[in-house]
Amino acid sequence: MESSLREDYLEAILVFREKNQSPPHHRDLAAVLSKSIAEVKMDLSDLSSRKDIVIAGDGSISLTEKGESVAAGVIKKHETLQCFLSDILGMDTSTASSEACTLEHAISDETIDRLGDYLKNPAAVPGHSGNPDASVENICTPFSLLDFNEGDFLIVRCILGRSCAKRLLDLGVVPGERVKIRRKLANRSLVLLVKGCDVALSPEIAAAVSVERC
Repeated sequence: MESSLREDYLEAILVFREKNQSPPHHRDLAAVLSKSIAEVKMDLSDLSSRKDIVIAGDGSISLTEKGESVAAGVIKKHETLQCFLSDILGMDTSTASSEACTLEHAISDETIDRLGDYLKNPAAVPGHSGNPDASVENICTPFSLLDFNEGDFLIVRCILGRSCAKRLLDLGVVPGERVKIRRKLANRSLVLLVKGCDVALSPEIAAAVSVERC
């Protein structure tokens, strides 16, 4: 089972339990995850063998301590990402939630902690000396990816402009993320190393990423 599918199941079990004050059954998860009951039973058998869940005699599904920890971590990521996307980038709630569902499986715990700290108090973010009510533009540095050289390791501080924000977030280029400039091309495009993967950025998009040297 892929880690993203595992996390979806554990998150769904915890959310259902908290919302309904009772553990879900196979049919409940089938409805929530839009899967057949047969498919859910097969997936839950896998989760049970991993010691993530316990299936009782009446068919109710409970999280083990291990499964509960994973589910709580996924929910924390989802809520932090949704808050950032809606409150900082101005996305509507539905779109922000949908994007958070995709990003929550790939984003690191360190990045989520940095985003959480930023959302609580922007002034506490390293490199920012403004007041807590400062706008996201004031938290950005005056330097973009275009101002640095091949081989430089950088920290993303913020993204300027909503037009390219969605693409950058999909690529994992989020505030707090550590990146490296792999190559700078003649047309000012560049290749960025993000989470172990090479990502090509046009000059226009690279200019929107405010960074500072690690």
